[in-house]
Order: sequence, then C-alpha cells, then structure tokens
Amino acid sequence: MRRSRRLDRAVPQRQAVQRSRRRLVAAAFHEAGHAVAAYHVKVRLRRIAIGGDAEHALGWLELWPPHAAANGVPDLRTENLVERSVIVLLAGAQAERVGVGRANYLGGSLDFYDAVQCAGYLCRTTEEISAYLRWMQLRVRALVKSPTWQEPIEALTKCLLQRGTLGARDARAIIQRALPKDEARRSARRWST
Repeated sequence: MRRSRRLDRAVPQRQAVQRSRRRLVAAAFHEAGHAVAAYHVKVRLRRIAIGGDAEHALGWLELWPPHAAANGVPDLRTENLVERSVIVLLAGAQAERVGVGRANYLGGSLDFYDAVQCAGYLCRTTEEISAYLRWMQLRVRALVKSPTWQEPIEALTKCLLQRGTLGARDARAIIQRALPKDEARRSARRWST
C-alpha cells in the first residue's frame, strides 16, 4: 500500500517537472528569437537569459525605447529605429510559435504592448497602429521561418538551455556559426565595420 502512495505522489511531481521543462524550452525559443532578430537588424543586446529572475520572468532581453522628434513627426532615423525595435519585439513570440507550436500569451502580450508603444512613434491613429503591427507580424513570421533566422534560433535555444545566460559576444558567435555559409560571410563583414 505504501508503495502505491509514493507512486501516486511521484506522477504529479514528474508532470510538474515536464511542464517546467516545456516552459523553459518555450522561453529559450522566445528569447533566442529576440536575439537573432536583434542580430539581423543590428540592435545591440547586452545579455540574453532564461530561468527565473527577480520578477519571475522565464527570460529577458533589454531594448532601449526610441525617441520622438521634437515636433512629433518622426524622421527617417526614428522610423528605422522603431521598425527595428518592433521586429525584435515581435520575433520572440513568432520564434516560440515556430519552435514549440504555440506562443506564451503573457510573454508575447508584454512584447506586443511594447511594440504598440514603439509603433505609436510612427502612427497617428489606433487603426494605423493596428494595420502596421499586423503587417509587421506577417513580416516577422516569414523572417523567423527563413533558414537564415530559424537555424540560428535553434542553435541559440540549445545553448540557452545548457547555459541559462549568454553574453552578447557568445550569442553573436553562436548565431554566426549557425548561419548558412554565404550569409555568415556577409554578416562577418557587416559586424566588422
């Protein structure tokens, strides 16, 4: 009788460990998506990590918000910065969706909220923001599914699951090694200038 009680307790514990592992894998895909997008659109990152932090997030990556022009009308530089920031913000949920088949509602919604804030620098109405973000989501989904993004995302996910935290240099090296050869040569020239 005692033995069956132990087994009954072990099953929920095993299921909890499996759920925790699945969440960690999803977070690794999510953060790897952000990092690979940042690499491709030349947004610098300091560190990428998965696991718990003080706010109980499963992963994190920090971006600086764009600044609006003094007259409220964005210039080309601001437009470029906003677009790159939005790509990086939306890439996490898209990479998670491609990698594990679904996206975390909470993590993706926080990123989407930040993307809405960034899009507000370019767009004047909520209708315009909505259309812009729908288009950007389609664009980012296509980018994440391309080999030049998907292979580095998978390689970075694997390393994040092993190490938990990667500095910018390590993440960049992993991404460059995972790129197809012709793309790796082009990106090496890009980062050396």
